[in-house]
Amino acid sequence: MGTAFTLPAIGPIISGLRRHRLMPLLVIAQIALACAILTNALFLLQRQLAPLLVDDGIVRDEVLLVDQLILGKGRWSTAEVQATREALRALPGVRAVAPTTGVPMRQVMTFELPVKSPAGVTVAATGYAGDGLVQALGLEIVQGRDFSDDEYAATGALFGDGNRGNIVPVVITEALARHLFPDGGALGGRLGGDEGPDDDSYYVVVGTVRHLLRYQLGELDDGQAEYSMLYPARRFDNLPVMSYVVRTDPLRRDEVAKAIPALLERQFGGRLMRGVPPVVIDYESQRRDAFTQRRAAVWLLGTVCVVVTLITVIGIASLSGYWIEQRTRQIGIRRALGATRRQILGHFRWENLLLGCAGLALGLPLALAINQLLMHYHELPRLPLHWLPIGAAVLLLTGQCAVSGPARRAASISPAMATRGA
Repeated sequence: MGTAFTLPAIGPIISGLRRHRLMPLLVIAQIALACAILTNALFLLQRQLAPLLVDDGIVRDEVLLVDQLILGKGRWSTAEVQATREALRALPGVRAVAPTTGVPMRQVMTFELPVKSPAGVTVAATGYAGDGLVQALGLEIVQGRDFSDDEYAATGALFGDGNRGNIVPVVITEALARHLFPDGGALGGRLGGDEGPDDDSYYVVVGTVRHLLRYQLGELDDGQAEYSMLYPARRFDNLPVMSYVVRTDPLRRDEVAKAIPALLERQFGGRLMRGVPPVVIDYESQRRDAFTQRRAAVWLLGTVCVVVTLITVIGIASLSGYWIEQRTRQIGIRRALGATRRQILGHFRWENLLLGCAGLALGLPLALAINQLLMHYHELPRLPLHWLPIGAAVLLLTGQCAVSGPARRAASISPAMATRGA
């Protein structure tokens, strides 16, 4: 038979707190302030950190991004785009080339389309329009397939119509598929614009890829980092900017990167816009540069969380230690009357728990008030309510850790030592 768990008498604990009001009030004030700061800091830290931890789905050490190709006069024609693609393909060490209007981690030219699923779920998804992007980026198809040749528009710019009518095939990420089709069945599913997929014009899902981050870097929060769609596009007439994804032999990537600027100069003979040179960069460097500010924010917010937690632990431990010293005689008397070390330890832990709950009763509304100020003056996001119990749990656990040392010292006091110290 095990020992039954019993709660300590709360009345004597509260009575003791009332007789010594200063120390409890200081602990309550510290927990309330820490709760208000830490809850908001943890929420903002999670928003900044989450996209950094998402697998972007792009093959490592092989991908080069060629971006910011702008003609000094006129617009791009499909013939020029395809000729440049073939020239890039001919470079030694190149495995695949995809012309595209969207390049991962860059925002020179972007587009975002609202789509609505049959379930009524609507989202603004990032669009990558190109030819051969799955192969060039090294994306993993987990369901369905890549685009077939007859699914590319025969006429018009980008989507066109031609032999596809008003139906545009798309490949979407697993994350977007789960959001748009919560009951499953994304493959073959129809997606429409704001009016839904029942119109004559709609998108049809022909495949899903494991991962692909959006290139709108300001839209990576709230679980939307992978809301991306691939569109088949071979017609690039009259576009102001062109980009390419170049997949290489990993051992020759640097060699290819050095050769591309000279190729572009030969290909266009000075027709590119002066003062806006093309960008040729490996994907890992581009990702690192694109996330510089986000990583700095993570370090800053992480430091705030650590400092607030340490200050709270030190403050509670110091106040509790001092308070316990003031009650050494009382502890000794309780030990003399038969209180066990475990009971003394439990008394101070429950005492800290009560103070923690009182501090949270003040700190959680204060956290919401601080968030309202941040929203008003700095346009930061609203603090979701589910972060309140998270902040409360962290503070209660912090309080228990902080009081453990002083409580153990109190439990080790013998009746004889208490009497001599009285």
